[in-house]
Amino acid sequence: MEIRTWNAVEEQKIGESISRKVFWGENIMVTKWEIRPNTVLPIHDHVAEQITMVQRGTLTLKFPDDKDVLLHEGDMLVIPPSVRHGVEIGPEGASVIDLFSPIREDFISRSETYLPSSGSPETESGRNEEKYKKFQSYLTAGGIKIPLEQLLEVPLDILARYVYERECITMGQLREIMGLDKTQAKALLREWKHGDDHSQSSLQKAMQRRVILPWEGPGSEDK
Repeated sequence: MEIRTWNAVEEQKIGESISRKVFWGENIMVTKWEIRPNTVLPIHDHVAEQITMVQRGTLTLKFPDDKDVLLHEGDMLVIPPSVRHGVEIGPEGASVIDLFSPIREDFISRSETYLPSSGSPETESGRNEEKYKKFQSYLTAGGIKIPLEQLLEVPLDILARYVYERECITMGQLREIMGLDKTQAKALLREWKHGDDHSQSSLQKAMQRRVILPWEGPGSEDK
């Protein structure tokens, strides 16, 4: 067992309005949020049970299938697994701690889609297009020729998985393009059910066509 402190945990900037620190064990994740006034997070859900604890400020949890819940400083609420909810932060901003069980793999890999981007739209768009171009070059080298316009229609995380499963790229190369550290890469492998190793058996399993993209029909031959 190791003692940790929040001061030693990396702060992640999410857009202009949100920052968070994340710490997790085998079954439980703790997330510490600092959120600016009037920030809105859209409706979403996840398989993890969630306990929300307000440390400062107020927030309203929006439940499409139930009544909204207003939480003040010191209030706590349990959100069951897979219950759809959104968040509206009050006019003074908020500090919030969330507990999740099981742990949120999308937080580890930073692949959640409902949170705002960490950059301006123009900057983020430009960065992403460069990633698409790099993935396209690896696909082309592997004998899979797809126009960039088609690739841009596919979510980046799905394309990354597709390129990796076709063995056109190594995990090291994928980490470099996506900006992932080793922990985040391992989380992706677990999410993709490839295991945590890069062995030949793992790579063979990767060829079982877990991802089919629009230019491929069911039962089509591997290129």
